[in-house]
Amino acid sequence: MNSKKTSLSLRIRAAFLLLVLACGVLFGLLTLVFVYTTEDALFYQRLDQEIARQQLLPAPAPPLDPHLQLFQSVSQFPPDLAAAYQAEPKASELPGTAGRHYHLRRWSHPAQQEPLFLVTEVSQQLVVRPVLRTMLAVYGSLLAVFLLLALALGWYLARRASRPLQQLAMLVQQDPLPLGFAAQFHDQEISLLAQKLEQSMLRLQQFAERERQFSRDASHELRTPLAVIQSSCELLLLNPPADADVARRLQQIASACTQMHLLIQSLLLMAREADVSAISPVHLTAALQQLWQQQQQWQPRPELILQLQLPDTLTLLAPPELLQLLLSNLLQNIWRHSAAGIVCISAGDHWLQLENPRSANPGAASALSGFGQGIALRLAQACALELHSEATPLLWRSRLCWQATQTETNSGLT
Repeated sequence: MNSKKTSLSLRIRAAFLLLVLACGVLFGLLTLVFVYTTEDALFYQRLDQEIARQQLLPAPAPPLDPHLQLFQSVSQFPPDLAAAYQAEPKASELPGTAGRHYHLRRWSHPAQQEPLFLVTEVSQQLVVRPVLRTMLAVYGSLLAVFLLLALALGWYLARRASRPLQQLAMLVQQDPLPLGFAAQFHDQEISLLAQKLEQSMLRLQQFAERERQFSRDASHELRTPLAVIQSSCELLLLNPPADADVARRLQQIASACTQMHLLIQSLLLMAREADVSAISPVHLTAALQQLWQQQQQWQPRPELILQLQLPDTLTLLAPPELLQLLLSNLLQNIWRHSAAGIVCISAGDHWLQLENPRSANPGAASALSGFGQGIALRLAQACALELHSEATPLLWRSRLCWQATQTETNSGLT
């Protein structure tokens, strides 16, 4: 099952949005840290300046700034500050109650051995806290605007970057590819990709054309001598020679001619690249019975008994000519490599299976040695089928598998 693939333009737009969002959140956090740090630094600067002034006096004196308070001990603290200090004695910034907020410095005066405390309550002097919500609202609005701008810019760049790729993807889906399609791409990267793709496709087309031409020429050239050999054998077999060995060899030549005829027909069909989409229903039971009778006429083997175990109305949607050749190939293999006995052809929901007794002949090394395993597999592939073959100590087994949409069955066995 194919997994759903994400659009390249969508990923570019998402990358722009995530980048702007990450930068915006990071900048917002840095801004909050900066304003709070700057505000606290101003309060500590006032405390340090007062402590420096007190150090020059002969004895501690009340601070000049009315917002500053000098305490001799913790017991003189306001109750909320004393409770917070007892909880965190090393802190220099402590929260109070009723919205109060304290900054303090612990210091020593040369004229006094006991430590002193310089405290300022800054709840009425805070700048950031009163405007925090407004600042966040403005910042959020600006971030939304930048996100929209990033989305627009990402959409524009994604469209500009992915349009040539989309055009190239649509072109390569065409069959056949238009000649010189790489010339319409002007971007350096896309143009280079299109040129290499065009060159590769052109080489493949030329190779395929040479292969088809060779198969077509070879098949046509073989037809005439093959027809002469086959007709000569048929004429000689009308008056069988007295020598049984000569008659047997003539029969072998006639059989080989039949196999060569099927091979040539297969090569011609594949060389013409028969339209696989031109499929029609093929009744498998009737087709197998007809091919079996033809095979018995060409190469009589009465010791082989056909046993069909499939619905008599089983229908397979496939190219008729290719399917006939594929079934003929499988029967040819049975004829050449089967021992005497029952040839069982059965069917399931999505498969057709041919079983025959295995011959003791050591030359029968493969269950697909008729006129080539490669051709049989290509015929099966052209019919949208999967061909599997296996051998057991007693049987040869070949199985054709298909999709559920390719068959129609009714009840009834033959």
